Amino acid sequence: MMPAKENIRGLSGISASPGIAFGEAYIRKQDSDTNIARTIIPVDKIEDEIKKLKKAQDLVAEELEILRKKVAAYLGPSYSDIILAQLTILRDAEILREVRAYMKEHHVNAAFAYRLIVNQYLDILEEQSSEYFKERVADIRDIKRRVLRALITKKSMLNTLRMEKPVIFIARELSPTDIMMLVSENVRGFITEFGGRTSHVAIMARTLKVPMLIGVEDLNTQIQTGDELILDAGREKVWIRPDAELREHYQRELRLLQEQDRHFRELSNQKAVTRDAYHLRLSANISLPIEVKDVLKYGAEGIGLYRTEYLYMMKHQLPEEEELFREYRHVMKSVSGLPVIMRTLDFGGDKMSALENRDIHCEENPFMGYRAIRICLDKPQVFHTQLRAILRSSVYGKLSLMLPMITHVEQLEESLEHIRSVKDALEREGIPFDPQVPVGMMIETPSAVMNIRTLAEKVDFFSIGTNDLTQYVLAVDRGNERVNKIYDHYDPAVIRMIRIVTDAARKQQIPVYICGEMASEPAAVLLFLALGVDGISVATRYIGAIREFVMQCDRSELLKILDPLLAMNTRREITEYLDSQVKKILQQ
Repeated sequence: MMPAKENIRGLSGISASPGIAFGEAYIRKQDSDTNIARTIIPVDKIEDEIKKLKKAQDLVAEELEILRKKVAAYLGPSYSDIILAQLTILRDAEILREVRAYMKEHHVNAAFAYRLIVNQYLDILEEQSSEYFKERVADIRDIKRRVLRALITKKSMLNTLRMEKPVIFIARELSPTDIMMLVSENVRGFITEFGGRTSHVAIMARTLKVPMLIGVEDLNTQIQTGDELILDAGREKVWIRPDAELREHYQRELRLLQEQDRHFRELSNQKAVTRDAYHLRLSANISLPIEVKDVLKYGAEGIGLYRTEYLYMMKHQLPEEEELFREYRHVMKSVSGLPVIMRTLDFGGDKMSALENRDIHCEENPFMGYRAIRICLDKPQVFHTQLRAILRSSVYGKLSLMLPMITHVEQLEESLEHIRSVKDALEREGIPFDPQVPVGMMIETPSAVMNIRTLAEKVDFFSIGTNDLTQYVLAVDRGNERVNKIYDHYDPAVIRMIRIVTDAARKQQIPVYICGEMASEPAAVLLFLALGVDGISVATRYIGAIREFVMQCDRSELLKILDPLLAMNTRREITEYLDSQVKKILQQ
């Protein structure tokens, strides 16, 4: 990207949802309740004040019900639980009881009392560090803001937010309900000071394809409502009051991206086949069922990674078997016979504590803690519920089941025994399923690589998760800004481990796939073609570009790069060598 001039200010953040957007800044006035005056109310008027509060709550309830129906229609009824949780908070009898008691004791107005009591709850919960309490803090704060707005203005947010021109919506933080509400307005992008890449809000923004930047500090002092902005969430930048040159640069880039998108969709009926007829199965990674439409639109050959945990992450309680089954069946039927690889639950213990409505001790190193298959094996009932739903959906298409975070042989054997147990139960109950469902595992840890020959004898396929494999091989948390420069999947150790896995898979004659972010880079695709991987799986936005690149490659030529590449000892050598090979292919 062209460098910005010194007089153009830019702020950096973290990309929650990539994309480019133009618009005026619209800053939501934070905590309109902070300036709420304490008004003395006569004793005989207290009940009138309480009626005003209840009327405000009714307004918010109507607003949330509209949003609940919108979420259910767009994402499916299971995901509207987010709104139901907020409705429960809104109608919390204990909060109302305490507000009423405070008003009667201190003779104050409803807005002041409501703000004070809810803030007391927030102060207690904000001291906690678990995911369970973090999610409730965000929900309670959102409800507080909505109720106070309705109480003061006698209008809901749906009535007060009407953007007449394209805007970039800026707030200290956002809720999933904010996202669903605002996408119907003239909102082109979001910027927040707080939030995480795996939060409900980030998931929603990515699903709706709205650019979003999070973690931008000092927003209120750097940007004013009405400022012209260019949001480049992919490059993790927002430009404030850009000049004509920068504006034209981004407009050209946006037009180019739109033209590329049309071109890639025109190629959607073609497969990723090299010039010498090597077929690299090009599949898509999805998190939510709504993404299936893009799987079909961009011509992916199936779903190479269905992250099934997102239904759990968007809820406040454990989903039941029928709910899971309906979702999985919907996905299987929607892909029109294309293969689907469903990964079992892959999240941390904090989220499990949230689903079970209890707190757990905060883990100092959650990446190496209570997560993924470790939770499933520790909680067989949760594991069996999901396995039953997955296996039942297998009769609706070509389904494969994949186990995450397997670190040793006994762990795999225990997991396979659970699968056999669930199959036996379904058979006894006369419930149809495909008994030949392929079962594979993700390769994400050095221990799995070092035990790869034994593991290969027990599964039907491997899928290398390069994100976690790189993290564990290099002992680096890529989310930690102090050390994330060490994270590099072109490290010789990572590449040699991938080679060990592909060799073992070939010897055992089982397929090996790649499903990490590395697969979206042309340089890495060259490596995978040379290693003879059977397929790669990427976000749908990369499918067109990767397909076109593969079609320009000649695998027989790429085989020649493998020995020199594996002999290299530094990251720089490897990246420069692969980049030079990419340039050669693109210049042909």
